[in-house]
Amino acid sequence: MSGVSSIITGTGLGKIYQSGFFSHQKTFAVQDVDIEIKAGETYALVGESGSGKTTLGKILLKLISPTTGRIFYHNEDITDLQGPELIPIRRKMQIIPQHPEDAFNPRWRLSRSIMEPFLIHGQAQEKGGLKNVLLELLAETGLNPDYAERYPHQLSGGELQRAAIARALALKPDFILCDEPTSMLDVSVQAAIIQLLLSLQKRSTISLLFITHDLKLADHIADRVGVMYNGHIIEEGSGILKSPMHPYSQSIVRGHKHQRPDQSIPSHESCPFVLQCPNKTEKCQTIPSVTDCSGRKIRCHHPFKYD
Repeated sequence: MSGVSSIITGTGLGKIYQSGFFSHQKTFAVQDVDIEIKAGETYALVGESGSGKTTLGKILLKLISPTTGRIFYHNEDITDLQGPELIPIRRKMQIIPQHPEDAFNPRWRLSRSIMEPFLIHGQAQEKGGLKNVLLELLAETGLNPDYAERYPHQLSGGELQRAAIARALALKPDFILCDEPTSMLDVSVQAAIIQLLLSLQKRSTISLLFITHDLKLADHIADRVGVMYNGHIIEEGSGILKSPMHPYSQSIVRGHKHQRPDQSIPSHESCPFVLQCPNKTEKCQTIPSVTDCSGRKIRCHHPFKYD
């Protein structure tokens, strides 16, 4: 996708959490991440639980603030924007959650929940016009018009996720964070939701950041994939799950599980994967920089190279 403008960019992003009244123990959830998502692109972020995927997604969406680094939306630095200054940005950046049932007020009919973004952002239209928008959103996401009068508990998991997608689309965003949006659904429903997202994207050139544990899904839907480990993106590019070069990427493609790293220790002095890497050498006691290798970005001293 060379020559395509970027929607959102993060440079040097880090997030440190502190816990304990006296100990002030630090957790390094995201460490020194550079990421760029382009217009109309599907970027999949993969890695085991605790690798920092969701934290990174929320940083890019400005739901949480980074400890270090900068965030750019359409090349505008939005890192320090707060409150009212963020309102125009929030209209264009949305999230589809993993648990849609937690995103809906159980006392509200779907019509009110789906139309809520218009009220929040002061874009209420005449009643007739708003109803037409609601019907268009329901049709676009494969829901019948009578669903507008139903309550969340009256919908199946797949139907509720479609309603969450409808609400995310209401203000015509250009960037959507999809945080494990199908992980709680049956396999047949998962396929339908994925197909819906991809078809909507093609019609509107929305950029999707897709967070998932499912490597086959990521490989199928993504233009580019980023592999996260211990808060770092350690490999990034197109088709990398078919021919991974980083030892960690290779191991998760083979289905291996790994001991969760100690996130109280920042990995700025050695390779983040050094303790579990089968290929480590003395050089791996120093932090590898991110380099371009065979058309992808990789953080490794000894990447595997294909003939």
